[in-house]
Amino acid sequence: MTRRRWRITLLAALATLSAVYPITSLFVETTWLPQAVFVIALVAGLGLVGRGLTRSRSLVVLLQVLVTAYVILASHVGETFTVLLPTPTTVEAANSLGLQALDTINRYSAPAPLNEGITFCLVVAVALVAIAVDAMAATWRSPAAAGLPLLTAYLITAANGQSALALRFFVVPVALWLMMLHTTARAQFGRWGTANAADQSEIDEAAHDRDALRSFTMGALKLGAVGVVVALLVPAVIPHLPPRYLTEGLGRSGGGAGEGSVGFNDTLDLSRSLNDQDQSPVLTYTTTGFTRPPLRVLATSYYSRGQWSVAGSTGDQPDSGTALPPVDPRRRYVMSVSDNTLAAPRIAAPYPVVAVGMEGTPWSIDKVTGDVRTDRAVSSYEVTYADLAPSPPELRESGAPDARDITDDDLTIPDRSRDLIQQWSDEVTRGQDNPLDKAIAIQNHLRDTSRYTYSLDLGEQLRDDQGRLLEPIQNFYQTRRGYCVQFATAMIMLARSQGIPARMAIGFLPGQLSGDRYVVRASDAHAWPELYFQGYGWLRFEPTPSARSGTPPPYAVLGADGGATGGGREVSETNTASGGASTASATTQATAAPVPQQQTFIESVGQAFTLRNIVLALALILGLLAAFAMPITAWLLRLRRRRAAVTQQELIEAEWDDLTSHFGDLGLSAPEGVTLRQLRERYVTGGHLDEENATAMRRVTATLEKSRYDLPERTTAQEAFRLHHDIRSIRRQVGRTRAWQTRMRSFFWPEAGVSFWRSLPDRLFPSRR
Repeated sequence: MTRRRWRITLLAALATLSAVYPITSLFVETTWLPQAVFVIALVAGLGLVGRGLTRSRSLVVLLQVLVTAYVILASHVGETFTVLLPTPTTVEAANSLGLQALDTINRYSAPAPLNEGITFCLVVAVALVAIAVDAMAATWRSPAAAGLPLLTAYLITAANGQSALALRFFVVPVALWLMMLHTTARAQFGRWGTANAADQSEIDEAAHDRDALRSFTMGALKLGAVGVVVALLVPAVIPHLPPRYLTEGLGRSGGGAGEGSVGFNDTLDLSRSLNDQDQSPVLTYTTTGFTRPPLRVLATSYYSRGQWSVAGSTGDQPDSGTALPPVDPRRRYVMSVSDNTLAAPRIAAPYPVVAVGMEGTPWSIDKVTGDVRTDRAVSSYEVTYADLAPSPPELRESGAPDARDITDDDLTIPDRSRDLIQQWSDEVTRGQDNPLDKAIAIQNHLRDTSRYTYSLDLGEQLRDDQGRLLEPIQNFYQTRRGYCVQFATAMIMLARSQGIPARMAIGFLPGQLSGDRYVVRASDAHAWPELYFQGYGWLRFEPTPSARSGTPPPYAVLGADGGATGGGREVSETNTASGGASTASATTQATAAPVPQQQTFIESVGQAFTLRNIVLALALILGLLAAFAMPITAWLLRLRRRRAAVTQQELIEAEWDDLTSHFGDLGLSAPEGVTLRQLRERYVTGGHLDEENATAMRRVTATLEKSRYDLPERTTAQEAFRLHHDIRSIRRQVGRTRAWQTRMRSFFWPEAGVSFWRSLPDRLFPSRR
């Protein structure tokens, strides 16, 4: 293996590592990185061994794919192996890890939590990139094409991250890629030389070649530098297209409100995250109200297979500015919105809306949900909303719901979780005899922090006895952890099981005061349940713990005796003289959602050194050492002799002995008693050398004769250098004429290495001879 081939392999491995390293920013932990480094090193080592073993490029890539796949499967699903071999169960286990990874990507925005499925898929992806880069750069000697898989790895992060990548994440892989181009081009340029070692010339051919190579190198470096500068400057002056994501989970949906708009999908997956930590403002507003309810964007009653889906609009479009039908004599307030970035057709407003002001923009309202929709995005608007504040005694006497606004979807429970939900609900509402008290009991039960934990990290989704993923509600019941979507869904289903119509509302928390306006940010996204009470319509409840959501509405915190319940310990603060300050304090606390703690790199590396991984690594190392003991020994002996050569004659003799030893391993032995020229003809004939390599063989023997019989000072370094390259070409030619079994035997069992170990006892114990 030549030094340049080692160099291009090392550069390919480093370029791969630098291209995949930015992926660490997409996940909260980096424990997958040591495994990725190991896989990249394994691919590089296999490439070196394969290229030394066979001239077939396809076989080299096949070796890398098979061995790397085996190591990855053994490290992640090795317990499914039988007699160290994969089984059909291995494929099923790998598929389960892939589904787990897909579920996590769909569930979370970046940075997402790391689990076994994500780690498995990341390592597989890194292995594919490493094999592609090594194959193109070293096996096919086309490093320019290796830029494609490197770019793919880089774009995985660039397209899914929450912010622009640091410049170093682009410059480092590009610099390594340019070095690969330079190394390969230098090797190709070196083969263009025409100097002949046998010719005696006063012209310094070597110096001439060095000058030409230096000029070629500088031109290539200048061209590459110009390309990098252009790549950095052009994006700064051209318009940016909207980003595209691998899945909806690692990015945010686009909208029609222009750059920076915030959109709401018409489906909300219970397993997905509504925990965007983006602090970008969504809108600002002022209100005439004393309290600030959440700003609702949409509501839906349809739940299926873990997803809340929004039905088509049933709204009529009144003339712009026309007031909606009055909502009985409740107090009304006005909210004025500006700097709105919500994408059409949605706007955010407290529920219920009584009137809408959007000059010049058509709008409509859904008769069932009360959602306000617009034909196009608006930057400012004004809404009048009603204050829904019925007293608990009024709600207890409201009677059974029988309004036409109630649909079957408002009472539907998933069949798979029906028994669990009914049992759970009956236990929570035991002793309560009316819908309000049942609703308050459910709300207080879910807000009890001794029973449930508010967390942005849902952990791995559990499975039942048959290996199926649990329905999201079942999973929440088992883990007792989640964020607003899980808590709201649980209350909706528990209320429906008690005959109370319930639906999901999605929008934003009220935001924080900044100057004389309130600012709502993307991180304020929230979900809550709405329950229907006859004569009063849909009322908001708040089952999410107060660390995130704040205080529930007053009607949802007063118990049967008029005292505060567990869910409303803060409600009395709103009736004091300092109510405004208390509310602001509660809101400030509400926006400080917990963020998963980032592990340090040292901790991540430490977690990789488990007993299983250590045993696997040791077994792999021992196996590689056992398999390559003889070729490594022969290579070290050859290297030691070359380095020990003091004169050009010694170096030429070392090269010749290495050639004859290699020919002997290939079955082309040197008979005793033949002259050098007779041996040369035997090698030319028996090695089936073509005309070019036959000429090279004659130059080799001519140089050898000169070094042996001419004056020592007349053997130049240029001649030794030329002999080295001729021998390399001859070895390749002879190797291609031998069967693959012979080449394999010569690689794994070279005579030089075998002789060393056979003679080791005699050298260690000379007295035995």
